[in-house]
Amino acid sequence: MKLEAQGGSAEVSESEVSPSSNGIGTSAIQEPYTPAIERSRSSVSGNGNATGPRTRRGKQTASRNATKHGVFSKVAILDSESKAEYEELLAGLRETWLPEGALEHLLVEKLATTAWRYRRLLLAESAEIRKSTEFVESDQRDQEREAAEMLWSMSGLLCGRGLIRNTDNRHALEQCLEWLAHLRKSIEEVGFRPDQDAVFLKSLYGNRDPSRLGTDLYDSYETLLQIAETPEEERERKRYPSPSECRQIVMDKIDKEIRRIKRDQKARSSVQAARTQLEIVPRNVPDGPGLDRLLRYETGLDRSFDRTLSQLERLQRVRLGQPVLPKLEVHHSVS
Repeated sequence: MKLEAQGGSAEVSESEVSPSSNGIGTSAIQEPYTPAIERSRSSVSGNGNATGPRTRRGKQTASRNATKHGVFSKVAILDSESKAEYEELLAGLRETWLPEGALEHLLVEKLATTAWRYRRLLLAESAEIRKSTEFVESDQRDQEREAAEMLWSMSGLLCGRGLIRNTDNRHALEQCLEWLAHLRKSIEEVGFRPDQDAVFLKSLYGNRDPSRLGTDLYDSYETLLQIAETPEEERERKRYPSPSECRQIVMDKIDKEIRRIKRDQKARSSVQAARTQLEIVPRNVPDGPGLDRLLRYETGLDRSFDRTLSQLERLQRVRLGQPVLPKLEVHHSVS
């Protein structure tokens, strides 16, 4: 068969245009057949105006018009994930590798799904860290509250020493402050009421044991109560304070005790905050079953990515007529 060029007498033989010809004089280069390129040729032959892509890169881009969305996109993307971000990742890999044929497109998409799953792995790792760090203070408050409830249930056993002497629990100390404030208000408005006042003082400071070391607010209260109940003549002769003055002294001592407890609470809070920060630091690295699960998942993704990348590289080398390196396989064994 001979083709006659328009406007001239040049002739081209069938062997010169045949894709199977291996002769030195072959002037035509075989191109991979794609629907987009065929449409471009048809438009040229039909009206003489080239409307399709002309460069190799343009033809390869046009050949992917029918595969804008990957075959794995529907199953690789969770409902909570962005399909647009996945499609952007896939488009970037296609732009980098310029796949041709169904198999190369499939391998490129497999790279995209593996990379997308690796992104999901990093999000899971971040969630594990946040779960361990962001709720440390909340967990500590829950533990303190449980400890305080246990102290209330053991209050009968603690009366020997009192609640203040037996705990640094924040909730318990707040209860102590509440009792002290109630005691002060009662003394200010009503005066000394030994039976009722003793209930709060005994809960706070415990029983009066003569072998105790040191004195506390309960001791001061009993001393001033005794002075206030002293007959007036004896009180004047010994120059003791009056009952109203005794009440004021007790209230001043209660105020002093409240300030001391609040000061101690503030110091303990600073120490607890520093301890909490130190506990958070090692939790920035997941451990336990969560870490093992993440590591196994990461290992599987790494192997899948490396294997897919190697397959894609070998396939493209074969297509381009480039030398293919021998396949290297490494087998791990545990003895």
